[in-house]
Amino acid sequence: MNYFRLIEKLPGRTALGFGPGSGRWNPYGTPFIYACSHTSLNFLELLSIKGPIVSLAKWSLIQIEIEDDLPYLGIEDLPNNWDRRPYSISTQSIGNYWAKKQDSFALKVPSCRIPLINYPEEHNLLINPLHPDFIHKVKFIKESEVSFTLNPS
Repeated sequence: MNYFRLIEKLPGRTALGFGPGSGRWNPYGTPFIYACSHTSLNFLELLSIKGPIVSLAKWSLIQIEIEDDLPYLGIEDLPNNWDRRPYSISTQSIGNYWAKKQDSFALKVPSCRIPLINYPEEHNLLINPLHPDFIHKVKFIKESEVSFTLNPS
């Protein structure tokens, strides 16, 4: 299946790069690569998190391929506050536990930006770049420049 991620075009940033930063599903120091099942979900996620400031930067849409049957976090396993903003420590604890356990290199999780009825067809993907299978299971397909402005330059 193909997955997508948006990255800001900065010197040294690569398509499958990662850092120690935190997010909804990971605490600082537990690196994740966040991806989405649909390109539109990528844009919705980024715009809802960063707001209109995204139009001031240059972006690349990364397409990756993952040929594996991926596990998913069931809705029944989500804490009541999983979709709150700012995100809670409870979701970071779930992601941290999953990463440390190393049962899989990727995990499907719902997006709090769309109705849960769409999950798991439309979802986010947590990728653990430190998992031993990462290098063999995640294949870079292409990188495309994208713009949030009406007249891209």
